[in-house]
Amino acid sequence: MKILVVGKNSYVGTSLKNYFLREHREDIVNLITSRNNEWRKVDFSGYDAVYNVSGLCHADSKHGTPEAYMAINAKLPIEIAKKAKQEGVKLFIHMSSTIIYGNMSRIGDEKYIDDKTVPKPMNVYGESKLEAEKGLLKLESESFGTAIIRAPLIYGENARDNFPRLVRFAKTMPVFPNIENKQSMIYVDNLCELIYLIVLNNKRGIYMPQDEKYICTSKLVKDISVAYGKNILLTKLFNPIIFLFSRKVYLFNKVFGNAAYRKKTSQYFNGTYRVVSYETAIKRIAKYGG
Repeated sequence: MKILVVGKNSYVGTSLKNYFLREHREDIVNLITSRNNEWRKVDFSGYDAVYNVSGLCHADSKHGTPEAYMAINAKLPIEIAKKAKQEGVKLFIHMSSTIIYGNMSRIGDEKYIDDKTVPKPMNVYGESKLEAEKGLLKLESESFGTAIIRAPLIYGENARDNFPRLVRFAKTMPVFPNIENKQSMIYVDNLCELIYLIVLNNKRGIYMPQDEKYICTSKLVKDISVAYGKNILLTKLFNPIIFLFSRKVYLFNKVFGNAAYRKKTSQYFNGTYRVVSYETAIKRIAKYGG
């Protein structure tokens, strides 16, 4: 099968191509850019699926305008999907985000999400992602389907976004706060295998994938530290201060808050997309870089 990825320099796009070269060499993944309307010049016919991973990310929210977010994250995916539909592609896969359900809970509060949870974005990034989903679903027909991936934090070797910061803490800091929390995350190879299964089975729908285990931020930092041959100390000494400041500073809730998909919600393909365990993922990160 053939997959066209829109988002040539993206972490997910390059990871998917490398994953297929290792695990599904009989299949083809090509990457193109969404910049400067280059995608309009590409012939989509002959592809089994088009996978859009381009867009402004959450980290750009301080710099991007609401108009830019809506243009790039909401309108552009719909334009690309229309071209895919017109040129005979059966399936359009779109990278959305768990951010459509709002921010992390406050430290100590629980937040579980399932397929009945109503999206409630809290910023322009989440709003733009949700608007794209609504527009894409309207394009569906008997011969054209959409698969929307509401991804949690994606971690792995040389990952982007917030994960590298945790790796730096694990490698360099002598101590780290010890706070219990639960977050859904997904190792990048597990996400890639999910994409493979979706395209192989031409399966449309909304997906909320995650690794088999919920991840505690403190434990994650500790495990990475140990894998690097360090031994960071987890301490509750700073917890009262962190709890106090978390009422006004969202960053603390983002790191130590809770936001998890209910496990039963993520059992797509009987969970067979989870080809790499948490323990193996941590070892790979330490070996190849976080």
